[in-house]
Amino acid sequence: MASYFEPSCNHSLNRLAKGLQLTHNHLGNLQLVAQYLTILGSLALALHDTVQAREILRSSLTLAKKLYDIPTQIWVLSVLTTLYQELGEKGNEMENAEYQCKKADDLQRRLVDAHSSIHHIELIDKVRLEIQQLKGVDIKRAGSISLGVDLDIPGSIGVSVSTSSLKLMDIDSGRRGKRKI
Repeated sequence: MASYFEPSCNHSLNRLAKGLQLTHNHLGNLQLVAQYLTILGSLALALHDTVQAREILRSSLTLAKKLYDIPTQIWVLSVLTTLYQELGEKGNEMENAEYQCKKADDLQRRLVDAHSSIHHIELIDKVRLEIQQLKGVDIKRAGSISLGVDLDIPGSIGVSVSTSSLKLMDIDSGRRGKRKI
């Protein structure tokens, strides 16, 4: 059964490695690179390549620490704990789990601090106002849609649809009618 899954996992590992390279070279998003590394490390662990998994996960943790990305650090630490469990390294497992708990507590403290900050409250109020304004624009835009416009997107790209799915509500008059194909 393992031989059935391994080619698929190796193919996935190669595609993820390519995605990692593209992310790093073209986007320069180091947070995403750290997350890609965590996925690659998890996949290496699933393939029982513990040497590669440890190396990849340590790289991911180092990068996440440099970025102060605590959620990714917690994620990497949880995968490392699984790695240490699989290897039977109780000392590393316990030390890692303790560090993971400290990071989770740190994240929780930071979230509480952020939520109680006046800047956070002002930002939330500002976003709520912007959302209400956008909803008003969307309602006006929806009311101005002309029924003469072809909204049959599936039909326009060659996908057949049943006549029961072609009923539309007439926005202006509230009447229902079948649309012509």
